[in-house]
Amino acid sequence: MEQVSSLAFVLSVGQIAAAIALLNGILTCLGQGNVAAKAIESIARQPEARSTVTSTMFIGLAMSETAGIYGLLISIILLFANPLVAIYTSFM
Repeated sequence: MEQVSSLAFVLSVGQIAAAIALLNGILTCLGQGNVAAKAIESIARQPEARSTVTSTMFIGLAMSETAGIYGLLISIILLFANPLVAIYTSFM
């Protein structure tokens, strides 16, 4: 019975870690919205710098989107192919 409760603990820790990793996606969306708003604001102030601001904005958005995708990938791994379970079962 002790092994079942220990395995349940390992699985629940994996679920919590996956939820924290998915929180990265929410924060990425908020950050991307902030970047777009600031880019529009800077283009409104200096219309002649539009191409520079736009290209810099797209580079920043691509980098932040990559971070969001990494969080999603980590959560999928923790939910469906949890390496902690394999480690736990190798010790038992």
